[in-house]
Amino acid sequence: MNLLGLRYFIKAAETLNFSKAAKELHISQPGLSQQMNTLENELGMKLFDRNTKKVSLTKEGEYLYQKLLPSFENIEKTIKELMDHQSIPQTLIRLSTVPSAASNWLPFLIKSLHKKYPNVKIHVQETTSSQAIEDVKQQKSHMAFIRTPIDISLITDQGLKWLELSKHPLKLVVYSNHYLAECDSVDITLLKDEPFLHYDRIQAPALYFLLERACLTAGFLPRTICAGTEILTIENMIENELGITLMPEDMVRLLKSQHVKAIPLTDQTFTSSISVIWQDSQFLPAKVRSILSMLENKEIGSPYNSNL
Repeated sequence: MNLLGLRYFIKAAETLNFSKAAKELHISQPGLSQQMNTLENELGMKLFDRNTKKVSLTKEGEYLYQKLLPSFENIEKTIKELMDHQSIPQTLIRLSTVPSAASNWLPFLIKSLHKKYPNVKIHVQETTSSQAIEDVKQQKSHMAFIRTPIDISLITDQGLKWLELSKHPLKLVVYSNHYLAECDSVDITLLKDEPFLHYDRIQAPALYFLLERACLTAGFLPRTICAGTEILTIENMIENELGITLMPEDMVRLLKSQHVKAIPLTDQTFTSSISVIWQDSQFLPAKVRSILSMLENKEIGSPYNSNL
């Protein structure tokens, strides 16, 4: 049992309409129903009478609502005042990010932020896009940099907001003595018989489906010999001539080996985006909202057109 679950209960009790409550809470209706079922199970009693026509509070539900409402309003007011207080000595911002965004975007973000708020401290958790989304949903992180899914509803259906920051074309990455290494550009159809180092479908779904779509459009399925998520591991395997891959340009920037080469594709339509996501909650700290505003208004320098 937690404050978030009780907040959901209060909104559902106020509206007596799960669809309306879910919309106001920026979560899915099944997600709200699951939260209410969990709360009822934890309390060992029914809080709502639900049928196809209407939702109503049980006696226990009405009692809980009346007791919680004044206290919860005070809690929300206090937390909001605290979050908005600009003179607090230090604010901790929790941020989850994919490694490529951590390397490319964070130096610019932190430099710009500390000019405006010298006392802000940022805790960075490098992880996968899938876990970063979960971190924001569960309020473990205030915001996250992710590789945008091909299907953006995977974010919006979970009540999250998003802002695309940068877009990057796929490039072919090969070992230095590969027969395509000296090409100015490469047609994907030439890769039909190549061994591919793929991306993990669960941990890196955006990259997985992007590579799949690029190959399928060229008329073949990639011949996968290994799948993972770590850039360094993929780079080492390519350097040792175990296979090739398709990689977004922002990830290519992080490759260090002189024995690995990245080549543009002739078809530039396959791109991958980096986006920032957050939960639009009244509890979002004012300084996090300031960061989001700076990103939206392009007040933070881009890692792709300037020097730090």
